[in-house]
Amino acid sequence: MDMRKYASGLMRPEDLHNGPLQDKIVNVYINDKLNAPIITLEGGQEFVAWNNMCRVLTNAYGYEDRDWIGHVIELSLGHYTNKDGETKDNIQIKPISARDEKGEIAKPVHKDMDDEIPF
Repeated sequence: MDMRKYASGLMRPEDLHNGPLQDKIVNVYINDKLNAPIITLEGGQEFVAWNNMCRVLTNAYGYEDRDWIGHVIELSLGHYTNKDGETKDNIQIKPISARDEKGEIAKPVHKDMDDEIPF
């Protein structure tokens, strides 16, 4: 039995304390509660693609989410300073594959409920 669904969940900066992670994007969907894209990686991990991450991905792979699928990215631990002067951890994203190096993957799974139902 595939146990990925029990080990999955949104990645946090703490998940990258042992070093960066390179993996392939297999799905992108919008989380209505967060009003942000969620990116699913081939290994089953998911993370929220906040504005800065989306900016990196659109610059690398284009404005359509389907164009991101199949590309390899690297997630690493980053840091920022908040308004109170405290240093906090965050997740940094770096495109690894070039725009024309899209890998073959299985058809993405859509988690939204707006899909048409064929009759």
